[in-house]
Amino acid sequence: MSTHTVPGPIERLTNFLRARKQVTAAENAQLTRAEKSIQVLSVENETLKNANEALKKKCGDLQDRLQRVEKSGVKDKDGDLGVDQQEVTEESGIDAQGGGKRCTVSKEAQAKSEPPSPSLSLHRQPGMSTYDHRLLPPELWLTIIRWATYSSPGVRASNFEPFVGSFDHDSREEVDAKAVKCTVVQVCRLWRDLAISILYEDVNVGRGAQSLLEALGKTYRGEQLGRSVRRLELPYHHTGTVTNTSSDLALQILQHCPELESLVRPFMQGPPDSVRYEFPAHSHPFLNLKRLEWWHYNDATRSGGINSLLDVLRHSPNLQYLVVGGEMWTSARTGNVLELPALKTLRVRRINPVFVHQICQWRLPSLVHVVADFPLEQNALETLWQVFGARLCTVEFARHVGFLLSDQITRFLRGCPQVKTFNYFLNFTSPPPIFEGQCALECISLHAFPCGMVTDMITEAEERLRLHLAFLSRSSFPALRRIILYGDWEDMHRDPRFVEFKQTMIDKGCSIEDDTTGGMHSCNQLLST
Repeated sequence: MSTHTVPGPIERLTNFLRARKQVTAAENAQLTRAEKSIQVLSVENETLKNANEALKKKCGDLQDRLQRVEKSGVKDKDGDLGVDQQEVTEESGIDAQGGGKRCTVSKEAQAKSEPPSPSLSLHRQPGMSTYDHRLLPPELWLTIIRWATYSSPGVRASNFEPFVGSFDHDSREEVDAKAVKCTVVQVCRLWRDLAISILYEDVNVGRGAQSLLEALGKTYRGEQLGRSVRRLELPYHHTGTVTNTSSDLALQILQHCPELESLVRPFMQGPPDSVRYEFPAHSHPFLNLKRLEWWHYNDATRSGGINSLLDVLRHSPNLQYLVVGGEMWTSARTGNVLELPALKTLRVRRINPVFVHQICQWRLPSLVHVVADFPLEQNALETLWQVFGARLCTVEFARHVGFLLSDQITRFLRGCPQVKTFNYFLNFTSPPPIFEGQCALECISLHAFPCGMVTDMITEAEERLRLHLAFLSRSSFPALRRIILYGDWEDMHRDPRFVEFKQTMIDKGCSIEDDTTGGMHSCNQLLST
């Protein structure tokens, strides 16, 4: 028979504490789980709070954006505030009728598509703009596209700008600009609508003249594409008259360009006698033409019409800018004197005295700017100064080493005492002696483009600079108030001779400043003040 042992006080206390410890451990475990749950809920609550704040911000941005759109009046064709359909053409070309196979994302498809993940919205960087680029005004898109496809400045301008046209034309810029234009019109419908006119505004008639004619005759959204052409380069081999219909294709291209503003008849790269002129060429009216660049060929002129400079000038009543080059064998004499009432700028390239004599017979009441690209033979420029010098506002000598071989500045100043602005290349012009005659010059523009030619006939650069500074600072120019510097003058500003010259001119009341006009001509500024 077993005996039952009664636990002592120590054992009873031990059992009591053991049980109590187990209960406490269980309670602590439950408390830990509750605390963790509270912490999780707190984190989730903070996340929801952040998401709510982000949603409020997005709603506020959307409301502000809608208000801006309502104020600007940007609406789609259905009258709803919103964005246009996005289209991506699959073909390399653009159908003039707006057709063709396309991959289109419609508004309905956009509405049914899944919204962006909230996590992406929550991870937007602080300060990042939420403005939708698709709501940009069309005017802003047009500015961006035109900036991206802009090539050489000044080659199309009908207004005079200093030193523009005195540098070699980089044809690669035009090729790159044309490639960008072709790409832009394939991005989306909005860009195609904006850029289709830019694509066709500058046209060079090449080998595919027939295809060009067909393209210009097509319509896009009710508008003929030929109406977008503003500048046309028409080589002479497209207007030869080996038959009586040889030039008809060129005339049809011109007829499809009623808004043409600039026409170029360029210098022929091949031999001139490679183009035959056996029949008369027809004329064409150029009612909107503002700029004409013409290289004269006597054989072409015999056919008349669009191959004759005088014929084209008679049909261009609004011409403002004329560039002429070439040699004229005989001066044409007609009963009626040619008058160009709107012509403001005349640029003469390398022409002969007969050509100068022909120009001097014209009536040019608005002529104020003359640019000489080359010192003409037999001092023919003096004839221009004698005939037109009294009315001129600006004379410019272009970047040509021919101006280094003789003093052309003194002849010009004597023939044009009323000219207010004179532009020339400092390193491409022979320094004249001190001028003491009558002179009304108010502004002189200097270009610092360097000249690397060194011969026994040309004064050394250092001596040439000294003589030019002496001419400018010591000549009798009582009205001179501004000298504008174009090009890179950084090294010159550190030259002690130029520093002294600058201070001398400032003491005389003449400011010396770098070009900051953005292309606005100083003569135009003087006339406006």
